[in-house]
Amino acid sequence: MTRAKTRTRRPKTTAAPRKVRPPREPGERKSEATRRHLLDRALELFQAQGVEGTTMRDIARAAGMSLGAAYYYFPSKEALVFAFYEANQEAAEGVELTGSLRDQLATLFHAKLRSIHDQRHMLGTIVQRLIDPGDPLSAFSAQTRAVRERAIEVFANPLRTAGVPAESVRMAAHALWLLQLALMLVYIKDDTPGETRTHGLVDDALDLLVPLLPMLATPLGKGLVERIVAALDRAGIAVL
Repeated sequence: MTRAKTRTRRPKTTAAPRKVRPPREPGERKSEATRRHLLDRALELFQAQGVEGTTMRDIARAAGMSLGAAYYYFPSKEALVFAFYEANQEAAEGVELTGSLRDQLATLFHAKLRSIHDQRHMLGTIVQRLIDPGDPLSAFSAQTRAVRERAIEVFANPLRTAGVPAESVRMAAHALWLLQLALMLVYIKDDTPGETRTHGLVDDALDLLVPLLPMLATPLGKGLVERIVAALDRAGIAVL
């Protein structure tokens, strides 16, 4: 009687993540398309489960990439949030401005709010980090300074065109940026239809502030600006 041959079973292997080739936009390099694809998948996960509740492994899996490949393009979750800041600021710089100074400022404020609509939950999960100057993701941190400077300059341009005194432009633009940040924090939790509460606050604030801007050209206004800037300098907040 012959003995039946036993078959050796090979151990099952875990399937590798399905590789995804992101479609390229006109003129876009492969690396740029991959970065955009990773950022899009990350923002979807951040919006669904928060920044803290998402891992780089989650992001790599959603993008159809290995973890090592994801780290090659973005070394951390924070790097992905920074990339969102950059992209959002670039969009703000592309907003077309027409009409009076009041109209232009309103366009900037309303466009900024609309630009973060789809990421409101994500931003809501990191509110404490956004307002903590010691946190790299903060709007006031050294790491976000370049984006912050660009955001302030967006307000400075229409102020210069409207004839606001050169020595007052920087302080006024900084104040408008701070107002925008405050309104964004309100907008994140705005549950009114169409977020009308926050958009209404934008219009009310501008109706109050814009008529006061010509005062900056008067001796009283210039003196007030000098005192505010000096006080901020003593507090370690550079404005000019």
